[in-house]
Amino acid sequence: MVFLGSREELAHLGYVAGQCPKCRKQGMFSVFTAKRKLTLYAIPALPMGEQLLLECRFCNARFALPPDQREELQRRLISADKLADLAGQLPIGAGGNGQANGAAPVRSLYQILQVDPYADPEVVEAAFKRLAFKYHPDRSTAADAPARMRELIEAREVLHDPRKRRAYDRTIGIEHVERRPVALRPEEV
Repeated sequence: MVFLGSREELAHLGYVAGQCPKCRKQGMFSVFTAKRKLTLYAIPALPMGEQLLLECRFCNARFALPPDQREELQRRLISADKLADLAGQLPIGAGGNGQANGAAPVRSLYQILQVDPYADPEVVEAAFKRLAFKYHPDRSTAADAPARMRELIEAREVLHDPRKRRAYDRTIGIEHVERRPVALRPEEV
């Protein structure tokens, strides 16, 4: 058989709180299952191994989790929805996007357009078109359609312009770090 290559497939599982061993910042880690597959001639893919990875949301460093700590991590793991709920409960100034005094939480522009903060501009534009089609006052019978449409237009104006988007991201604590592609060494295969 002839060796062609290998690849790593990542599946996002949720988030867990902790301190980054590299940058020493306290925060939330993204948790992934990493599966490495080997591609050979005439065989599509062979499973080579699986491990859990933690990714620091500040410095993007990834750390493999020892197998004996899997159960503890599974117990502490929270979903993206739960993380958003927790962030909405924090008072303003505490790093969240919620309102103090029991008022309704303020939604970020990303939440308004229902996209990930790291979404490509094409994804932001597609989300805007999908939601604008749904909430346009000429098409929707919902009472809040005009207000929703104004929110969508405002969110698109900011997130569509790279300069405005970077400024907005800094105000909500998102720092975009250039990610380098992960390359495999021959001895890792």
